[in-house]
Amino acid sequence: MNISTRQLQAFLAIARLGSFTRAAEEIFVTQAGLSLMLKDFEAQVGARLFDRTTRSVRLTPAGESLLPTARGMLADWDNATANIGQLSAVAGQQVSLAATPLIASSVLPRWLHDFRQVQPSIRVNVSDLDRRQILQGIEAGEVDLGLGAFFKPAAGIERQLLATFHMVRVSPGAGTPAPARSRGRRAGAGQRAAWSEFSGERLLALPNDNPIQKLVDAQLRELDAAPARSGALQNIQAIIAMVEAGHGVAALPGFVAPACTRYEVAVRTLVEPLVPIDFFVVSKKGRQKSELASKLIDELGKHFQKLSQINSA
Repeated sequence: MNISTRQLQAFLAIARLGSFTRAAEEIFVTQAGLSLMLKDFEAQVGARLFDRTTRSVRLTPAGESLLPTARGMLADWDNATANIGQLSAVAGQQVSLAATPLIASSVLPRWLHDFRQVQPSIRVNVSDLDRRQILQGIEAGEVDLGLGAFFKPAAGIERQLLATFHMVRVSPGAGTPAPARSRGRRAGAGQRAAWSEFSGERLLALPNDNPIQKLVDAQLRELDAAPARSGALQNIQAIIAMVEAGHGVAALPGFVAPACTRYEVAVRTLVEPLVPIDFFVVSKKGRQKSELASKLIDELGKHFQKLSQINSA
């Protein structure tokens, strides 16, 4: 049996109005089309459902018996589609956003607070993942947008530049009271340090295959600077904490500045030369961005541009 909702609508309209003409007008079909739908419907249920005369259209006993079931079927269908519509509307107001732990913990909380002030109906689901997990989530369709310093294009991934930062030197002792820093002042804002200063120091490093560390190592080799290498920490926040404790210094991207405000460390822009590092939002290539996702990208861009300007000040 292959009964359609249109056939149910036709049957119920005829039963309620007692007229093929008015029923056809109500469901926007021709009388011929209505008659064909009813004929097929009756063939499927195996019974004549209406008695027609020149003056009236009445339900047969079979039609009377079928009426409450048809009403229930159509009501259930209407409720189901309404619920799906509500779910779609809710889903349309949600975006999944993945970022590396450093960004998720030090940048996104403030941005998300400000964003909710102007867009309270939009739900942003934040995940803290490493770079590989972010790309995997994007490819699998589990993540809408990802944030990070993605150095190389990846198959199936679209990169959109949010801001460009400069590499910074992180060293022990900020010289600024922690409460003042927590109010938004960036430790070492406007100060500079030369890459050559790393010579003879103990450098706290990321793993050798980390793209950020590769950038640092390449720059130090070019300048013939040879700091003593200390460990290979996976987590940038761990490096900052180790710097605070006096175990060495670090060369990190400028977007670490918000995280550094929680530690007694100094952050100075590395010069001679200035070394830029791009920060991207990534999404699935070929997947059309929703209006909501585009709005989020715009707002994220404004926020990261402000951070990069502080880094460059």
